[in-house]
Order: sequence, then structure tokens, then C-alpha cells
Amino acid sequence: MKLTKFAHACVRLEKDGKTLLVDPGSFSEDAAFEKADAILVTHEHQDHLDVDRVAALDVPVYTNAGVAAQLTALGDRVHVVAGGQSFDAAGFSVSAYGKDHAVILPEWGVPCENIGFLIDDAVYHPGDSFTRPDRAVHTNLVPISGPWFALPPAVEYARTIKSDQLVGIHDGLLSPIGLSMFSRFLNSDERPYLGLAPGESTEIN
Repeated sequence: MKLTKFAHACVRLEKDGKTLLVDPGSFSEDAAFEKADAILVTHEHQDHLDVDRVAALDVPVYTNAGVAAQLTALGDRVHVVAGGQSFDAAGFSVSAYGKDHAVILPEWGVPCENIGFLIDDAVYHPGDSFTRPDRAVHTNLVPISGPWFALPPAVEYARTIKSDQLVGIHDGLLSPIGLSMFSRFLNSDERPYLGLAPGESTEIN
């Protein structure tokens, strides 16, 4: 399986001639939308969901009820899933985790629903949360910026999930200086950190 990172929180997975697109949002390059056999969306914020460009792709979308409410024009192409459920999307096995977006400000409470996706028991995308899967993974996608982000829980999240490698996501707000800092915080001999730039790929074995 091949993982390609795009801007911010969007990744594309490819295997056996099929393509799964995760969190294609307003920051995502047009190239991210060039091919997809199915789409996963963790939550409704525009940096994870570009409604118009998702609607233009005639493929199934798997997401939570909050996102589905914004995609009613897509009809039965939209499949509502919740944490604890597993399903098949374009030949990829997917399990959903959690239900809440991370808190941005205490007075706002939980801003919306959010589900993480474990794909082929290998790649985990948490969306805007530090919700953890219940098993080891090959590649753990770690959010490294955002209004809700804090470094200590990000490091704890990365350390407590057994994985072969880490890939930074949710990085659209960072300067090159900020991006360069995260190898120091997250890299280790047993769990290397990959700071992939948009368009760069890694193989999932």
C-alpha cells in the first residue's frame, strides 16, 4: 500500500489499483482529487471537507452524521458510520473510532462529531482528536498543529500507540521552522517520524 500526503490533513492510499482518499479539505491540492474510488471524512470542518470538490467525485463517501448532513445532495453515495463500526471502502477494510472532536476552548465544548479511521489494520487517521485505536498499527498519523492542538497530548498519543512509523499531519498552519521542530519531539529509534511534504509518499508494508 502506498500513502501519499497532501496539504494539511489529507492523505491518499493506493493498493491493488484502488484509491482511498481521506479528509480532502479546502487546503488540499487539486491533485488530491484527481482519482478516488472512495472517500473517508473524519468531521465537518472545511479543512477536512471541501463539499464542492467531494461532490464532484462520483464515489461513495463514508463519514459521520454531522458530515452527512452537509452532503444530502449526494443521496445514497453517503454512508453514515460511527465509532465501533467496521466496513469495506473500495477494497480497503476500515474501522471507525471515537465520536468527539477535540475541545478548542472550554466554553465552546465539543465543537462537532469526529471519527478516526483505521485502514487495513495499518494506517490510522485520528482526524481532529487524539482518540487511540485499540491495536498496534504500521503508520500512525499524528496531528502537529491546529487551534485545538497541544504538544504534550500529541507526544503521549504518539508514544502510547504501538506503531512502526509516525507521519505528521494537520500541519497547514506551520511555517518551515515549525515543521522542522517535530522530528525532535516525535522521532525515536523504535518509531521513526516522517515529516512528509505535500506530494511525498511512503510505502506501507
